[in-house]
Amino acid sequence: MNATNATAETTDFIGYEYRTMQVPADLEGLVIDSYRSFGWMLDAASPRQTIGNSELRFKRDRQIRNKAELSRLQRQFDSSIQRVNALQASPRTKASIVSFTLGILGCVFLGGATFSYLGGLMALMIILAVPGFILWIAAYPAYRAVLSSAQQKAAPQIEAVYDSIYELTKRASGLLG
Repeated sequence: MNATNATAETTDFIGYEYRTMQVPADLEGLVIDSYRSFGWMLDAASPRQTIGNSELRFKRDRQIRNKAELSRLQRQFDSSIQRVNALQASPRTKASIVSFTLGILGCVFLGGATFSYLGGLMALMIILAVPGFILWIAAYPAYRAVLSSAQQKAAPQIEAVYDSIYELTKRASGLLG
């Protein structure tokens, strides 16, 4: 190998930086598409699925132009993705809390009814058992109603975050040239 071939080989070298991240499976496509705007390429070894999440591996040139600004925009993008994930989970959390609370209150009433029965107080047992069963039955319809209401309230907020994600990726793409 002569000196000119060695020089040509070293100029073709590209040093990469790597990043591995866990993303919710339903946001995987958005993250893959958006990370291209920050100069990242999906590594051939990914994605690997875990429960509800995807593990994505990216790489990008270490000598990328405007790296500091791209990194700042990327951090904003990552926090926006976390915000979308939290907003999507929030309605289920609220609905579950309401449903579990109704179920537990139903258990309390039925426990009182059981002790009333064991104490020989039949009238009190019936008075406590009826609301207990009603609360148990009402738990699922309440879950569905709260979930629907919370999803309707969260939808505009999620869309606003998606709009900000679009703006971030547009600015980052402009920096790449």
